[in-house]
Amino acid sequence: EICACLVGSEMCIRDRYLWCITKVFFIFMKYTDDINIFKLNKDFTAEIDITGTFGHIYHYPQRMNGCLFILCLRGECDITIHLSEHKIQKNDIVTILPETFVHVHRQSPDCRLYLVGFNKELLNGINFFNSTKNYLSALIDTPVTPLRPETSELFQDYFMLLIKMKHIEAKPNKDLLSSMLLTILHGVGNIHQNTNVTTRAFNRGEEIVKRLVQYIIKHYTQERSVAFYADLLHISPQHLSTTVNKITGKTVTDIIAKLVITDAEAKLKSTDLTIQEIAYSLNFPDISFFGKYFKRYTGMSPKQYRENVE
Repeated sequence: EICACLVGSEMCIRDRYLWCITKVFFIFMKYTDDINIFKLNKDFTAEIDITGTFGHIYHYPQRMNGCLFILCLRGECDITIHLSEHKIQKNDIVTILPETFVHVHRQSPDCRLYLVGFNKELLNGINFFNSTKNYLSALIDTPVTPLRPETSELFQDYFMLLIKMKHIEAKPNKDLLSSMLLTILHGVGNIHQNTNVTTRAFNRGEEIVKRLVQYIIKHYTQERSVAFYADLLHISPQHLSTTVNKITGKTVTDIIAKLVITDAEAKLKSTDLTIQEIAYSLNFPDISFFGKYFKRYTGMSPKQYRENVE
C-alpha cells in the first residue's frame, strides 16, 4: 500500500519498456552536462549519472531551481541539503525542493544515480503546497528516504519511463508530466506517512532549533540579527543562544552565516552578478562590509573565491 501511487497504469513498464533499458543505458554512458537542469524551455529532465556528473556540477553550493529526485542504485554520495549533511546510499531516494541549497562533497567512483527533475512552473501548476500539505514538512525535514529493495525497483522503473520520454521527439504533454510529478511526490509522501520517519518527537530545545532554521531560511537575505530570530520564537536572545549551542554546538550567528555564505558562494560561482550586486542582494550596506564578512568565514575575499575556486 506504501507504493499504491506507483502502481497505476504507468507502472506496466516491465512489460512495455524492458526492451529499451539496455539501449537507454548506453545513451547515458556519455558525460551528462545538462542535469543542472532547469532551463526556461525545459519542463523536466531525466538522466542516469554513472560518471560522477552530479557531484561535478554541485561541487560548490547551488540553489535548486526546480524539484529534483535522486534515486541511488549503488555507491555513496555525501551531500549537504540546506544546512544538513546526508549520506546517500543504495536504495535511498532524495527529494530536493525548489530554492534549496545543494552541495555535493563526495561521490564514490561506483556511485550510480537516477536523476529526475521538474521545473518550478510545473510545481505551480499542481498547486504544490496544497497537494503535499500532509507530508511536506517531512520532505523538508527528512529529504533522504531509505526504500525497501522492492519499492526501489518500482521507482527505478518509473524513472526509466521518464528517461525514455525525455529522449522521444514529441514533447510530453504538461498534464501528463504534472501527473507523473504528483505520482512521485505522493509515492515518497506515502512512505513517510506509513513509516516511523515522521513520528519522532522533538524535545523543546530541538523544536526551537528546528523552527530557528526554518526562520533563517525564510529571512536570511534580510536579517542576520540574533535578536530578530529570538523575537520570532518569542524567547530571549540569551535563551536562544544557549539552547542552540547546547543542541548543535554552534552559535546562532554561525548558523545564519552558513546560509548567507552558501548563498554568496553560489552566486559568485554560478551567476554573472557583480560582487556589489551580490552584497546588496544579501542586505549588506556596502561591498566592503560584505567582503570582510565573507573573508571571516571563508578565508578569502569574494573576488578571490570567484577567480580561484574551481
